[in-house]
Amino acid sequence: MEYLITLAEWLQAHPQISGLVFVLVFALILVVGVPGGNFMMLSSGMLFGAVKGAALAVTGAMLAAWLTNLFIRTAFGKWLDQRAGKARASVRRFVESGNGLLLVVPRLVPVIPFFAINVALTAAGVPRKSYLVSTLIGVVPIAALFAQIGSELPDLDELSGVNPVRLITSPDVYLPLAALMLLTVLGWVFIRMRDRA
Repeated sequence: MEYLITLAEWLQAHPQISGLVFVLVFALILVVGVPGGNFMMLSSGMLFGAVKGAALAVTGAMLAAWLTNLFIRTAFGKWLDQRAGKARASVRRFVESGNGLLLVVPRLVPVIPFFAINVALTAAGVPRKSYLVSTLIGVVPIAALFAQIGSELPDLDELSGVNPVRLITSPDVYLPLAALMLLTVLGWVFIRMRDRA
């Protein structure tokens, strides 16, 4: 956490390149899988405002998702195919049958590490298009919510005092995300019913 506070201070002092540096550092944190993603989304709102901060967080998250997918497919593709060939084929059929909307749901649970979701979906053989689209749909509301909360914090001292666990379990966060999860599942049910009609 101390390093992230130091980074936020540095970004405040260098506004000309702060957006680019934020995106790259945020993507790196998510690719490597170290803790700090939620803190970075909060700081995006405090440093850049709710709208720009959310846009930068989404950009960083999408870059991380793409890089993780690319790395796993190129570095471990054959190894994964040998060990999970049938399972990956089942996942592909699941997505192609109209169930891909359900891939959004894990993204809406801020306690599940972004890195773990990226690795799991890629290893399971989710097609890249479905993987990236579901990532975008799931990340936008999370980034917007956290950036909005961060934009209401007056300074870094307030940011450093935020308890991520308490924040995630507060009604301001979990109620909107629960509503989005419910809408996603209802959307999936509607699509399935329409296809069967």
